[in-house]
Amino acid sequence: DAGSRYTSAVAEISGRLIVNAIWDDEARVWVASSYAVPGLATEADEIDALVEKLNAMIPELLDANGVAHAPDVPFEVVAQRFAATSCSSS
Repeated sequence: DAGSRYTSAVAEISGRLIVNAIWDDEARVWVASSYAVPGLATEADEIDALVEKLNAMIPELLDANGVAHAPDVPFEVVAQRFAATSCSSS
């Protein structure tokens, strides 16, 4: 299965799974997804709450998709939040 091969390749290269979290300013939540974890899509209003959800979801989704994994699944959350600042001219 391509997803399993990709997940294994990611884990071998980095030693951990990469989860991307992007701030949704309109909804006021962090939205997480990962190519390495098939079906992963979740959100939370704080990054720590998001990590707690991911702790439960990642092994469940890997199991559900038949992806072999160690008892502990290390992962890294890479967060992006875009902002703009106004600059006043002197």
